[in-house]
Amino acid sequence: MMRTSRLNHIFVWIVITAGTAVVVFSGARLSFAQIDIRFLLLALATVLIGPRLSIPIPRVKAHISVSDTFVFLSLLLFGGEAAIVLATTEALCSSVRISNKVQTHLFNAGVMACATFLTVWTLRLCFGETLTWRDVYSSNYVVALCAMAVVQYAVNSILVATSSALKAGEPVWSTWRKNFMWTSLTYFAGASAAGIVARFIGNVGFFAFSATIPIIAIVYFTYWTYMKNVEGAAAQAELARRHVEELNRHIAEQERIGRALRETEEHFRNAFDYAAIGMALVSPQGAWLRVNRSLCELIGYSEQELLGSNFQAVTHADDLGSDLANLYRLMQGETPTSQVEKRYVHRLGQIVWALNSVSLVRDSDNNPAHFIFQIQDITERKRAEAALQSLSLVDELTGLYNRRGFLAVTEQHLAAIRRNEKVPVILYADLDGLKEINDSLGHHEGDRALVTAAEIFKEAFRSSDILARLGGDEFVVLAAIGPEEEAESLTLRLQEKFTACNSRRNRPYDLSISVGLAHFDDEASHSIEELMALADRAMYADKRCKRTREVLPPTFVRPRIEAVA
Repeated sequence: MMRTSRLNHIFVWIVITAGTAVVVFSGARLSFAQIDIRFLLLALATVLIGPRLSIPIPRVKAHISVSDTFVFLSLLLFGGEAAIVLATTEALCSSVRISNKVQTHLFNAGVMACATFLTVWTLRLCFGETLTWRDVYSSNYVVALCAMAVVQYAVNSILVATSSALKAGEPVWSTWRKNFMWTSLTYFAGASAAGIVARFIGNVGFFAFSATIPIIAIVYFTYWTYMKNVEGAAAQAELARRHVEELNRHIAEQERIGRALRETEEHFRNAFDYAAIGMALVSPQGAWLRVNRSLCELIGYSEQELLGSNFQAVTHADDLGSDLANLYRLMQGETPTSQVEKRYVHRLGQIVWALNSVSLVRDSDNNPAHFIFQIQDITERKRAEAALQSLSLVDELTGLYNRRGFLAVTEQHLAAIRRNEKVPVILYADLDGLKEINDSLGHHEGDRALVTAAEIFKEAFRSSDILARLGGDEFVVLAAIGPEEEAESLTLRLQEKFTACNSRRNRPYDLSISVGLAHFDDEASHSIEELMALADRAMYADKRCKRTREVLPPTFVRPRIEAVA
């Protein structure tokens, strides 16, 4: 686009320069004996009337007017040089009415000067000086008028079309054919009118020129009617083109949407069928609509057997009531999703513990269509938890793991997190002000604060995360986040839970915590204890920041593990 704009700028100035040279050359050859009152009257009519009887050309910034009739008339009556000077003057005056750019004025004057100059010299070479034409009834006179119209039209339209094409970045031929080819009629009409007027003046006298005004008016209204028809046809063609383009875009968009839907369905089908966890589509009444292979292996039934029954048939009787209540809340819109630990009954009779995540899909009328069940086997974790209970690995006060329990389960849980392509994070927290609570309200109230804090931790983290109270007022969490998640969102969620708890408190103090984070790196070889120490340092930095009310930058431990206060 920049290149075509530069080419157009160069072309415009070439035309302006050529037009200036033409005017200078013709002015020097002009015989002032030809400039009499008759020429001045014709020039006045050309400059004052011609520009006002102009009609815009559709789609381009150009006009046609009856001025060409006056220019042709001056060529026939007063000679070529007079016609060139008059044509240039008229173009300059006409341009002032349609544009406020000096360069545009000069270009239009240059185009008219060059077109009229080439017309004059073509006629001179082929038919002699126009002032010597006497036999207006001969065929040569008609041919000469046609040649005059053709040359004037060709040069004028080609120069203007070239500028328009360069400005729009389109081919010159296409621009000329689309916007200027049909304007030839106006030039032939103007040349014919000039020929008739010249003959009339030759027979009756120049001052009978006023009697030719009806002829000029007929030519103008012929232009006007023709242009209105062309403009209407062009508008209809443009409207039809836009309709076709809009229809093509609509068809293309529908095809794109169709492809996207097919791809989405294919991706969902693959993700559903080959998921590592059990997945199912379940009707609002509980019937299995679709099940994957992992679910069949999890509870020991074939696909056909499950599709012929419902999820209630394989749910442990003690969990069925809470299951139905959770699904009812989903259908009522009370919760967006449901995630619970529940028991299924295997075909062989054994209990299968599962983390059951359920979401509801609605139809176009917002009615429940089906549930999506995601069923993750946590039987081994439940067995490990039961074993840990028997090994006294649980903190008696809060029900969380103690230090020994936390260290015992983290290695196995780390492997599960990495298998699920998630990022493990250590969060270390300290309950602020526990000593003051113990000193002022007693250790019983301090124990109550610890229990409340533990309940907040359970609400803030997933049931699959590992929570522990290390002793005193210190807590630690091993959590899993997705590759796109920020570890700091864990801290934010935990702080929000504490704030919500404080807003509905029934105690004379607020609970608050100081938090530090340590990020795992698959390439690192640090132990859990080392990472806990890193998170502990970040937590103390957070606590010092609270005490001094200074804004501290995040603490990073490089290169492989990040600790963030």
